[in-house]
Amino acid sequence: MDVGRYLERVGFEGAPAVDRATLAAIQRAHALHVPFDALDCYLGNRVTVEPADAYRKIVDRRRGGYCYELNGLLGAMLAEIGFAVTLLAARPETPVGFADPFAHLALLVELDRRLLVDVGFGVFAREPLELDERGEQVIDGHVFQISEDDGSDGELLVRELRPDEQGYRLSLRPRDRDEFREQCRIYATDPGSPFVRRASLQRAHEDGWTRLTRKELRVSRAGEEIDEPIRDEEHWRSEVRDRFGYEIDGSDVRVIA
Repeated sequence: MDVGRYLERVGFEGAPAVDRATLAAIQRAHALHVPFDALDCYLGNRVTVEPADAYRKIVDRRRGGYCYELNGLLGAMLAEIGFAVTLLAARPETPVGFADPFAHLALLVELDRRLLVDVGFGVFAREPLELDERGEQVIDGHVFQISEDDGSDGELLVRELRPDEQGYRLSLRPRDRDEFREQCRIYATDPGSPFVRRASLQRAHEDGWTRLTRKELRVSRAGEEIDEPIRDEEHWRSEVRDRFGYEIDGSDVRVIA
């Protein structure tokens, strides 16, 4: 895997250094240039936790991915640059409670402080969050907080402080990539998986965000607020094409923009 090609793909300019400024700039660039993309789960394509597979998909094919791919690749690239990176497991909040222990992969990066780096939780923080800070952390006008969660066996609660936003419980126990394989397989293949059912797509913009599923389009950008149902297959495919630059042909996804 070529770090230079990865940095070009995410839109990072300059020579990377092992410091806070570089880390923040890479995370921001990745968040703005690589969408959250679970189309392969819906289309029945293979999805893995291997960074090399994510590299081929995200860098070579210029697609997006979901947490195991996005954070998995970012973590591998940061380690190549020289950052100290640890894989962490998290349990996203759902309408019926918290998901399974390996339902989300996030990154711990240690510099002078412990930092949470996450480009795989849809539209989320565009720069690192300080893991040991318990007050509000503001990034681009969005307020995040990491708090102790007494009822969760030592896990931390990470969330954006908005009524309609969900967060996750985060364990600080270091994890191996292999521990995420089974949950990745389940999410990519089980008919009951939210990614198989919804085909989630999300992307961040400088002025807001776009979210698309098989059922709904939501857009919040300067001068544009949309919240509407998807009418039919043709409507969905047109939004995938116009909003994300993907053309779907059978199980193949071709990047056209």
